[in-house]
Amino acid sequence: MADDLDTRYGRGQGPRFTANTHGGGGEPHSPQGGEPHRRGNTVSSGNARRTPSGYSAARRVPRPQARSDGSVNADGRGDVRVRRASSDARRQAQRRVPAERPAHTSSGMVRSSSSLPSTNVREAKRRLKTEKYKNSLAKEAEAEKKRNIGIVRVRLGVDHVMLALILTLLCLGTVMVFSASYPSALAQENDSLYYIKRQAVFAVLGVIVMMAASAIPYSFYRRIAVPAYVVSVVLLLLVLVVGKSEGEAKRWLGIPNTSFSIQPSELMKTALVLILAWYLEKNRKYVIDRLHTGPMLVRGVLIPASFVGCACILVLLEKHLSGTIIIGAIGLIVMLIGGVHMGYTLGGFGVAGAGAAGLFLWKNPYALRRITTKMNENADVLREKWQTTQGMYAIGSGGPFGVGIGASRQKFSYVSAAQNDFIFTIWCEEMGFVGAVILIALYLIFIWRGFKIAMHAPDTFSALTVFGIISKVGLQAFLNIAVVCDIIPNTGVSLPFFSYGGSSLIILMAEMGIVLSISKHSYQKK
Repeated sequence: MADDLDTRYGRGQGPRFTANTHGGGGEPHSPQGGEPHRRGNTVSSGNARRTPSGYSAARRVPRPQARSDGSVNADGRGDVRVRRASSDARRQAQRRVPAERPAHTSSGMVRSSSSLPSTNVREAKRRLKTEKYKNSLAKEAEAEKKRNIGIVRVRLGVDHVMLALILTLLCLGTVMVFSASYPSALAQENDSLYYIKRQAVFAVLGVIVMMAASAIPYSFYRRIAVPAYVVSVVLLLLVLVVGKSEGEAKRWLGIPNTSFSIQPSELMKTALVLILAWYLEKNRKYVIDRLHTGPMLVRGVLIPASFVGCACILVLLEKHLSGTIIIGAIGLIVMLIGGVHMGYTLGGFGVAGAGAAGLFLWKNPYALRRITTKMNENADVLREKWQTTQGMYAIGSGGPFGVGIGASRQKFSYVSAAQNDFIFTIWCEEMGFVGAVILIALYLIFIWRGFKIAMHAPDTFSALTVFGIISKVGLQAFLNIAVVCDIIPNTGVSLPFFSYGGSSLIILMAEMGIVLSISKHSYQKK
């Protein structure tokens, strides 16, 4: 019988009994406290229950055992199996020691894990950076896909609004060159039509160049970005050697056997926009990397900044401070719009710009005098502030509606070089406050239309190219108007479409051709 019981319940085990709290004998545990619980062949006999083999259940009653929290089960037994399982789990957890434990110093302090050279930690950090980088690329691709839902690429003609704005500004500028220049042309060249004849030729050539550039696929400009930049650098180096001087500046290269000259700094503005747009598109993954890795800092920040820095240094050596400011600003705008890290870009440009400006002013006292003259309210208006003062007289003389086309008095040798940098003052005198507002509004509409073309551009290169070109025109217009209105110190900045100049006008019209070429290809809603 004993062997049969051991086989039924397992050796060393039997049915579980508890002491009968009512009758004093042992009773099987019943959750309901009523009828005795029967298990197997267990039989009740009086106060004590015996198994078929005759073993007394009273001897099997375990002592009440407390749990780990001090409680006892309802049946008076401690949960031995639970405690045994928890202790086993604790021992297993203790055996699972982490790969990197905090190291203790002799003083008892815990050293950080960063101070412990561990290949595993470095590998984990590298993998984490890689995963973050991949996730950022995936998120950008998903965002781009969502933006392009319901968007189709279409081929259209040139943007007619932009074309109308360009031709309007060009015509107004040509008329104003004639009005502002004929007194000085008669006095200097003995021909009142000297400047307008040349400017008209440049305007016609500019329109031809613009239409030719608009007919060329914009992908062509991506291919010539690097050669255009290299050629511009070479021309800027030649200016330093064989360039023509005017005053303190050395900015022009004369064309042999002609009276024409070119200004390489104007070509560099366009070339810089093209190479930055090309580079930022080609190295997009490094530009948008925000993990501050080595490739991101080098290929995503330093290399595009070096393009801008090289151009600025060469133009600054020409003693062309305003041109340097414009080129630096164009590069900064294109880089920020292209997604280059804002902190590094602004910080680097700020430090480099401040250092270069300080060095230039220290080496060129005439430029420093312009700043001190602007800040000095008691400066001699007949000598130091003559140009600015006469320009302000011209603006004030116009009144609300101006004195009429050709009726300006300040252009008769009061405003020097009225057909160049100070042509806006003659426009204000002849067209008045209303005319000035209209001209500024035309520039603002031009900028708005250009940015709209850029936002619908077919790819990154074309978008950044349009943004850069339009920003250049808007920035030059703002600086020119700010100078002639005595808001900032006097510096040589031409007014786009208005100021006299052959090479600058032709290059500007070529840029407009590039914008019109890109406007033919657009992403639009279905």
